[in-house]
Amino acid sequence: MLNIASVVLSAGLRSFDKLYDYIIPDNLSALPGMRVLVPFGAKNRLCSAWIVQVRQDEATRALKEIHSLVDDYPLLNQEMLKLSEWMKNRYLCTWGEAIGCMVPAGVNLTRQRIVKSCIQSPSEEMSPIMARLCEAGDEGVLYQDLEREFPDNLEAMLKELVDKGLVEIRETFRQRVSQKKQRAVYPVIDQAEFMALYHEGQVKSVYQARVMDFLYEEGMCFLQDLLLIPGVSHATIRAMHKKGWVAYEDVDVERDPFEIQENASNGIAPVPTEDQQRALDTLMPLLEGHRLNEALLHGVTGSGKTEVYIRLIEEAIRLGKTAIVLVPEISLTPQMVSRFTSRFGKRVAIQHSRLSLGERYDQWQKIRRGEVDVVIGVRSAVFAPLNNLGIVIVDEEHEPTYKSENNPKYDARHVARARCNINGALLLLGSATPSVETYARARSGKIGLIEMKTRANTRPLPQVRMVDMRAELQQGNLKMISRVLEEELIRVKRNGEQAILFLNRRGYASFLLCRDCGFVLRCPNCSVSMTYHRNDRHVVCHYCGYTVPVPPSCPNCRGVHLKPMGTGTQRIEEELLSHEAGFRVLRMDLDTTGSKYGYQRILDAFRTGEADILIGTQMVAKGHDFPNVTLVGILAADAMLFTEDYRSTERTFQLVTQAAGRAGRGEKPGQVILQAYNVDNYALQAAMEQDFHAFYSREIPIRQQLGYPPFAHIGMVMVSSTDNSRGWELIIRIHQFLMEKYGQTDQLTISRPLRAPIFVLRNRMRWRIILKHPSTGHLLGILKDVAAMTDRMKLKDARVSVDIDPVNML
Repeated sequence: MLNIASVVLSAGLRSFDKLYDYIIPDNLSALPGMRVLVPFGAKNRLCSAWIVQVRQDEATRALKEIHSLVDDYPLLNQEMLKLSEWMKNRYLCTWGEAIGCMVPAGVNLTRQRIVKSCIQSPSEEMSPIMARLCEAGDEGVLYQDLEREFPDNLEAMLKELVDKGLVEIRETFRQRVSQKKQRAVYPVIDQAEFMALYHEGQVKSVYQARVMDFLYEEGMCFLQDLLLIPGVSHATIRAMHKKGWVAYEDVDVERDPFEIQENASNGIAPVPTEDQQRALDTLMPLLEGHRLNEALLHGVTGSGKTEVYIRLIEEAIRLGKTAIVLVPEISLTPQMVSRFTSRFGKRVAIQHSRLSLGERYDQWQKIRRGEVDVVIGVRSAVFAPLNNLGIVIVDEEHEPTYKSENNPKYDARHVARARCNINGALLLLGSATPSVETYARARSGKIGLIEMKTRANTRPLPQVRMVDMRAELQQGNLKMISRVLEEELIRVKRNGEQAILFLNRRGYASFLLCRDCGFVLRCPNCSVSMTYHRNDRHVVCHYCGYTVPVPPSCPNCRGVHLKPMGTGTQRIEEELLSHEAGFRVLRMDLDTTGSKYGYQRILDAFRTGEADILIGTQMVAKGHDFPNVTLVGILAADAMLFTEDYRSTERTFQLVTQAAGRAGRGEKPGQVILQAYNVDNYALQAAMEQDFHAFYSREIPIRQQLGYPPFAHIGMVMVSSTDNSRGWELIIRIHQFLMEKYGQTDQLTISRPLRAPIFVLRNRMRWRIILKHPSTGHLLGILKDVAAMTDRMKLKDARVSVDIDPVNML
């Protein structure tokens, strides 16, 4: 009997996406969840792979052997391996792509070519490249390093040297990030021996004596800390090491992402409100079950959903279980982490993209080793390798950021449900404005529904006033801020209170218009206008990132009357900073939060009263709790209503309601001023009243009539190409295939092939076909057929992507 491992390639194409059997050599201890290097293909090129199964069996055919192990222990447990297979089938991705979501980016292997000399001793007749390789010795030189040193004809030179047997080239794999190590120093001789040397006059430097005193007191100390002692240098420590007084040791250290976190409270739990206690009484028993339980916690803004989350997690930990808390935005992570660390201490880990590769790796290792009970993070935190998972909480479950737009196009809410199903855990979805699909499932009894209708501090919801901007225009006010809002901002400043202004449009102006010929500066890579950013006088494409300085004249007619049109957060900031009231202003959007701690520094500054007004895009509208904010102004509240997306009214209602919920969360009452042109729209009218049920009752019949979720699921086939005719030809072929095979299927709708609303994106033209059917499984079968059909075709530069329940319809 042989030990056989079934592996999947880490970076295999769809056509190679299956299990391959390899013999495990007797000297290797291979386990499921480990990475290995295996010889693959006719040329036996080494490839990275993951072990999925290990078994004992007779070899019925000639099998290759595993070349080597990459890991000393499994990085994936059985749950993660099972989840990866589910993702592979659910999101039509490869096994390797699914597994790639489950490990931090820093552990991915990069292929490297190492060039090594076969000659040990250099000679004067050698070429410069041979001399360089001989100097490197047995370690060799990385190919990319040689490319920098010998940029001309390197490949040809190496081929000639290999043919002559002077050089060999081998491939290896390297992990980008590993455990961080720091050099430490410890005493080798005991204190009595050192004191004898000191009295004999053999210690010539007082700085050496200070170092030894410090080491005898501490036992071991990091080198960088010893260098903080006045007068101590690297030379001091080297001299002591040479004399045999001290020794070095490399010690594992953790990169700490909590270094600037501060606890938001003293850790004392508040007394639950009636609504909170009612929710806890319903949800607590679900933690003790051993099957999937799912519930929606629908609570108005400020109702105290976070306290319910914390108490449920406390109960889960008491039962010996662990928890994941998902938040939609990185900006919400510091606030949530502060709340949780004040109650759970160091048993909390965080996972999000603003951490460095090293910090993510260290946090992931802590989770894997079982050193934490709670993981908080954005979408990717759903893959945290916790054991005995008891609860997954999805805060602000309605947010589209939980759906990935890159392969694999997974939805963190569905992955959370799959993990809870595997573990027999509770999935809790929380929101003041739940998605129409989730609320429909709750109303139908498919999942539990718990509603919290009052704020935790018993304060009333803020009063909302609608300002018709058409009337402002007729009265001669051409500014983005209405007179009513301006007066209220002045009042708030005079009273020592704070305000938030929400405008979901960053930059200074939406576009630059030539008033002489009507020309608009557009992105050369995308079919969109570019946004004007006044701070650095550039225009930027917010889709592909293309940026150029503002031209001195119109590129079309050479006129000099280029006028910024539309308004973004930068223009509002400029207007308020120049206001005679002397407003202190902070702006929070993607342009001001690019640094690692950009979000937290802005939020902390506003919380400590360094500004009267916080201006921002949607990142200021969610989850934040500022007790001194008594006014929220929502500018261009109707801007999203007419995008080519069936969710446009839903997202408008959600954003306006969430933004309005930032007002009046402390002891002082709050008010909201909502500015719009389409003041009669039902989404805005419902948002004014903070009435989700009124919005839902108007929205759901429209969805039913048009056949949109929750009455059908949506599948999307997207074709992109740099060649217009080739892309159009391919989308037509796919449409013909679908009509011939599935055209008569009951309840299935297949749209005509059409251009995507944003037709050109990053220099690629895009076409799409929309499918609708009540069954997810049926749609997945159709999309798999499309993927299989196009995999067999030679597409050249054309690309085909498929998605189930896409979040972005543009």
